[in-house]
Amino acid sequence: MMSDKKLASKLAEIMGEIGRIAKGGTNSAQGYKYVMASQVADAVREKLAAKNVIMLPVGADVVESGRTPSEKQSLLTIRFTWRFVDGDSGETLDFQSIGTGADSGDKAPYKATTGAIKYALLTAFLIPTGDDPENDAAVVSAAKEIFGDTVKPVTKKATKADGEWEGVNF
Repeated sequence: MMSDKKLASKLAEIMGEIGRIAKGGTNSAQGYKYVMASQVADAVREKLAAKNVIMLPVGADVVESGRTPSEKQSLLTIRFTWRFVDGDSGETLDFQSIGTGADSGDKAPYKATTGAIKYALLTAFLIPTGDDPENDAAVVSAAKEIFGDTVKPVTKKATKADGEWEGVNF
């Protein structure tokens, strides 16, 4: 069945159909709740298929690789380029996401890929999860999971003086 709708219209319809995704996973080590990648994929996959749209990876670049500060885990950050393809018109739309994975064995690339897929879908469809990414406690908790207890919250607010930013920790 051929559709006259443009790819962007189909994606916008899907965005409107997907509501908030509640956190269904719990990290056993730190005890925090999170949205699992499988939950996000389940929320989006059938809606894409119903509109004859697919999403596939068309590129990946290693942004950073190395070891965590504790030297106990490999750390890998990958930037993926994803493509939505409209099966009716052939129209495409590319976008990117980043995923980071840390593991003491060979799973860092898989963890980075899973994170990139999850955040690609969450971002592309503006799916709320109840998180506030600007919540300093949540950011510090997530960073500690990867980098260990060397992570400390920034306590000084950034201010702009004489055209320069002061008190900014990157």
